[in-house]
Amino acid sequence: MKRTVAYIDGYNLFYGLLKGTSYKWLDPTRLVSALLRDDHELVSVKYFTSPVKTYPHDTSALDRQKIYIQALTTLPNVEVIQGFYRKDAVLMPVHEEECKTCPIAKNGFVKVVKLEEKRTDVNIASSMLLDAFNNNADAFVLVSGDTDFIAPVNIIRKDFKKTVIVFNPRETKSWLKDYASYYRDIPRNLPAECQLPDTIPYGKRGDRFIHCPDAWR
Repeated sequence: MKRTVAYIDGYNLFYGLLKGTSYKWLDPTRLVSALLRDDHELVSVKYFTSPVKTYPHDTSALDRQKIYIQALTTLPNVEVIQGFYRKDAVLMPVHEEECKTCPIAKNGFVKVVKLEEKRTDVNIASSMLLDAFNNNADAFVLVSGDTDFIAPVNIIRKDFKKTVIVFNPRETKSWLKDYASYYRDIPRNLPAECQLPDTIPYGKRGDRFIHCPDAWR
């Protein structure tokens, strides 16, 4: 059996596969296990994310994320590693020509709120490389379509002689396909089969409960 560790890019997974669906209450261990062959032993799942910044139209997004992260911490062998978001007001060029005459536009630019996730890519790459260096796994699963991971995928495969598997959550192909030992686009219908229980007991005595947010049902 191949000792296997999965590294999940939470932002990439959410916006590539889950956003706009009713399957956000995802069990990442079940998802990865459903995609792996039987000769892999999934010994650890590392889920990388950042606390979201809320928009005025959705002020409860952070609360839902906190509930989800709490649910993930109840799963065996799952570790949640967090970065952070920056939220800035920046000037961006308008997309449509007619928007240039909008009252809020100035010289073809409009001020918008820009969210930028920080540190997650570095955390993933560092964790993968450290595990490869310490020989903590035989196979490395990356759940992401982000081409920023080409370098660590290439190093782990060629220099450390490890198997690197990429499961891409996006609808479009990723260039990671050219560097991984094995590559697969995640089937769009798979998350429906890999959901957490609606109610999850937690705490030392198991007498407290985590519930799937109503907005995700």
